[in-house]
Amino acid sequence: MASQRGSSPTGPMEKSTVIDVDVHLGGAIDYEDVTAYMNEPHQSRLVNHSGPSPLPWSGWDRNSGGKIDSDPHTIADADELDQRLCGEFGVDYPILNPMSWVPRLPETDFAVELARGYNQVLLDDYLDRHDHFYGTVTVPTQDPQRAAEEIDRIGGEDQIVGIYIATGGPDRPLGDPDYDVIYQAAQDNDLAVVYHGHVDAFLTDFPRQNQGLEEYVSVNALGHPWTQMLTMTSLMEQGTPEKFPDLDFVFLEAGLLWVPYMAYRLNKEHNMQPNASPLLEKSPEEYVRDRFYFGTQPLEEPLDASHMKQIFDLVGRDSILFASDFPHWDFDNPSTLGKTLTKNLDDKGVETVLNKNARQVFGIGS
Repeated sequence: MASQRGSSPTGPMEKSTVIDVDVHLGGAIDYEDVTAYMNEPHQSRLVNHSGPSPLPWSGWDRNSGGKIDSDPHTIADADELDQRLCGEFGVDYPILNPMSWVPRLPETDFAVELARGYNQVLLDDYLDRHDHFYGTVTVPTQDPQRAAEEIDRIGGEDQIVGIYIATGGPDRPLGDPDYDVIYQAAQDNDLAVVYHGHVDAFLTDFPRQNQGLEEYVSVNALGHPWTQMLTMTSLMEQGTPEKFPDLDFVFLEAGLLWVPYMAYRLNKEHNMQPNASPLLEKSPEEYVRDRFYFGTQPLEEPLDASHMKQIFDLVGRDSILFASDFPHWDFDNPSTLGKTLTKNLDDKGVETVLNKNARQVFGIGS
């Protein structure tokens, strides 16, 4: 299905069904909207705060003193998102990942309340307004049991297709058995697990990207892949894919080329010391190829264009998901991304990345 809402999508964005697995709401969700779903004293905590924001901030200036254009970092509401992403770029089904901050918050009860408020705004103000929108459940990793209860609360909604965990912030790597209750709830509700890389964690930082580097772009370059590498390694170490055989694992905003590096390196380590990960019944690479999926954004930019095809081949088209990160300042333009796919994949491969893999993982359009 080509988009009928667009003004001028071109190429594969015009001809094919497009599922964008990484779309954010930017500043679209107002704190006042969220407080309507929060209990006291957390409602007042969100309203009566000191400083410009009620949420902690790392201190980095993402605009880099005006060198980076912040527009189109924000959208106003569901209708603007539909007009800009679906209309102008030809995305048919956006998957909304609303809240990155929750795992970074130091106050557990506040994090639980905030996640519930954001999830309810996602349902009421976005998914209920547009039936081609889908979303993921923001979970507070600080309290795995209550995170699981939140997944059970809304995981059965038709347009909820995954759970969302920011990989920068949790104080234990995400394969830790304490999180198993979260994975069990995701599996029980037939939801994919979506990990989103994060760069400027607040109290917890891995390994030290926020100390010593001079520029935000350096932190941005390293934080996303580092946190995803830690997560993949922890999942393998603890045997999470074996403990939850019906789960699919999705990694966003770290690009693609880190994937073969980590799969091959984990193969080597596992071959040397298989008893260190006793639950694994296959090589790490086999788990990666069978049940791990990776968003394209931010797509690497090799000087030799032929290397781009090699990257797609190494990761495997059956493991790649179309992802723009819209409307963040460093999002990948969907039209440009579509053209890159057509240059490096055959027609079947383009369709696989644009929609087939996402249909399989998230159950959209099936």
